[in-house]
Amino acid sequence: MRIPSFLSLPGIALTLGLSLASAAANAELCRSATAAEAASYASPMQSPGIVSPIDGTCWIPAMTITSFDGTKLAANLFLPKRSSSDQKFPAIVMIASWAAPGRVEYIGQQQKLAQDGYVVASYTARGFYLSGGQVDVAAPEDVRDVSSVLDWLQANAPIDINNVAASGISYGAGLSLIALGQDARFKTAVALSGWATLADQLYTAGSPNLTWASVLGLAGSVTGRPAPEVNQNILALLDPNSSAATIAGITAWAKPRSPSSYIAAINRRKAPVFLSKNFQDDMFTPNSSLAMFAALTGPKKILLNAGIHASAELTGALLGAPNYPYDQAHRWFNRWLKGEQNGVDTEPKVTMQIKFTDRRESFSNWPAPELNNQTYYLGPRGPVRFDLSCFCGKGDKGTITAARNQTTDADLIQNFFDTTATSGLIPILSTLGETINLPVVDSLLTVSLAAGVRYEAPALSATQKIRGIPKLNLRVTPSQARAQVVAYLYDVDAIGTGILITHGATTLHWATPGQTVDFPIEFSATAYDVPAGHHIGVVLDTADSLYASPVNPGERFGVRFEFNPAQQSTLQLPTL
Repeated sequence: MRIPSFLSLPGIALTLGLSLASAAANAELCRSATAAEAASYASPMQSPGIVSPIDGTCWIPAMTITSFDGTKLAANLFLPKRSSSDQKFPAIVMIASWAAPGRVEYIGQQQKLAQDGYVVASYTARGFYLSGGQVDVAAPEDVRDVSSVLDWLQANAPIDINNVAASGISYGAGLSLIALGQDARFKTAVALSGWATLADQLYTAGSPNLTWASVLGLAGSVTGRPAPEVNQNILALLDPNSSAATIAGITAWAKPRSPSSYIAAINRRKAPVFLSKNFQDDMFTPNSSLAMFAALTGPKKILLNAGIHASAELTGALLGAPNYPYDQAHRWFNRWLKGEQNGVDTEPKVTMQIKFTDRRESFSNWPAPELNNQTYYLGPRGPVRFDLSCFCGKGDKGTITAARNQTTDADLIQNFFDTTATSGLIPILSTLGETINLPVVDSLLTVSLAAGVRYEAPALSATQKIRGIPKLNLRVTPSQARAQVVAYLYDVDAIGTGILITHGATTLHWATPGQTVDFPIEFSATAYDVPAGHHIGVVLDTADSLYASPVNPGERFGVRFEFNPAQQSTLQLPTL
């Protein structure tokens, strides 16, 4: 398929002032090509509004759809070949990503789907670019917009209203799932790189996502018109001085904006759900979506891919290029909107791409019964010392072993500075590099003893296959009410060089200074093979560029990790 430059489209300025009231006949949406147009025809994108003499599809690039409250939504429409005036087609409503123009974002995939017999409308979400209104983050008005676009299609396009899907990437993914829960006309949803519980993503375990919140805030302000509360909430989440009441208010604000709030409604009618998530997506980590997926009781499928936020799907959406997430999504549409018995619903429900490989593995469901939780026990490094029993120095690192820790001790770190352990030296770009086999690497020997602590396991005798969400269960004593611990899980070679497998963080805001508390840290889901001869390493420190600090500049805190035979600190690895 030839994809022309969007900037040179001769029909991009075409504006069809279509609304629900116009209800034009289906046949009038596009016209047949003249003899001269047919002779020079190359693609729908170069001849908007004209029925293709090649495949019968038609592209209408610059529609305006009036939503329920009069808000104008910038949209486009791809129509399939039509053999008779009464022919109806399955339909897909595609919602644009945050800060993305819906008239362009999905154009390649829209064409592929139209060639396969689908009516596909795509629109720019409320408040962005040429769409009217304000950006209010999946508010009820945004969800009603999805239904309004379907209303327009039902009135103006040759659609089979019994076979309709909602779909999108990122912001469009979340809106698709919420619409599925609220509008029973949508038979299924295909959500790629979306979220499940919004508060879990913006404030994971109390850790504000500084990097991606800043990206979202800036992109929203540049390309759209955010409601005042949007940027206010972002700033409040990043402010270490925000009160518990303020955070509780934002959590309440986020609840109706979370697809996970509509699980019961989706389950009541067993609506099929297709999810695609990327392992290196630090904006919307896979964990929240995996929890939602586990709670769904209807037909479902989830793909876990290499890539940062939306990167695995982008070429399939924009260019229509061969693309695993969209190829599988197309099968899903065919199964549920066309009734094709293509096996997509009878295959294993979960598929994972192994990190730094092109290999994928499948699992019957989630949680996956094929996996085992392997528990390791952390032991303290203790003070720096010379140990006569081994005639060696100790205190530089703690241990990770299969045997329970028998030592009572504590390891103290303080937030003097960050350590060499990091989720990526250059935020976003470092994790993007992982998709082209450029790992985030650190020498664990360089981790500062004052600001961080490392724990290492013995060398493996066989490959260790980690699949899922690793977890740390620690006991900590903070020196003050606010503290943060960032954890990094490494594949470590014989000379101490570690490849980052995954990371996670937990932050305290209103702790009792000096009081020991349970302190779980959940790593972001992953699929990784640690080779024989290497070993697992864990580094704990107090800062990462991905997360906002819980304290003001210059404010100090310490975290003491407590070890006691009666209360074990553990690392749980889901393994195959």
